[in-house]
Amino acid sequence: FETVPRSMFTIFRCSFGDCSTSGGTPLFEHVTEAHGYLWSLILSGFLFMVAIGLFNVISAIFVESTLASAAEMAANKKRMRLANETRWAVNVAALIRCLLIKSGQDIEELDNRDDVNTTGISERYLAKVLNTEFPSDVIDEVVKDKEVVKALDNLDIDPHDHAYLSDIIDPDCSGTVGVLELVDGLKRLRGDPRRSDIVTVDLVVRSLQEKVTDVQEKVVAVWHTIKANQHDHRDKQPRTPRINDTKPVHHAAVKGLRHNLS
Repeated sequence: FETVPRSMFTIFRCSFGDCSTSGGTPLFEHVTEAHGYLWSLILSGFLFMVAIGLFNVISAIFVESTLASAAEMAANKKRMRLANETRWAVNVAALIRCLLIKSGQDIEELDNRDDVNTTGISERYLAKVLNTEFPSDVIDEVVKDKEVVKALDNLDIDPHDHAYLSDIIDPDCSGTVGVLELVDGLKRLRGDPRRSDIVTVDLVVRSLQEKVTDVQEKVVAVWHTIKANQHDHRDKQPRTPRINDTKPVHHAAVKGLRHNLS
């Protein structure tokens, strides 16, 4: 600590753990002997703040930026995977092929290349596959196959959804799933759940609620109209006399009538 530059160099060395003299002895002992315990305590507090506080903050900033960059790179990589049309087509075709084999379809007959279109698929194959319906039990068995599991993993579909795939992509609960329903369901299952998925469901439910409310109001109005028409029709009908409605006849009048008849 003889000069300012030398003192700065000494503080720099102490900040990185090399707090010793040129002879190799600890610097704190010399500070204590020359200036007392107060300066030694101040130097210790300074080194503690630098080593524990400042360096940890700097390390945390570097770690946070590294993790953020890694997460962004992973997200970009996943977006590229989801946007890869070749990966999508190959894995969906593999999945449909396994379903066709499991359901007993003749692959050789379907793959007849006598009338091949520009996509390399026969018209007969395309038409028959698009009209194929797969039962739910067939899908439940196929999703256990290693090739199908690999295809679903390549499509970035959550492994926890594999066992419930037949229920997820069968919204009408018909027990069968068509090829177009399968393709549309797999496309919606790809990737991580997003806020837009929840918002979409919420908007659809609100729209259905409004429609149901309108239908309920119209049904109530029709019911009131029917009740009013029934009431008016009852009022317009001629009233038939009842026995209780006839007026009582006096006994004297009855006797006079009998006397005249006799």
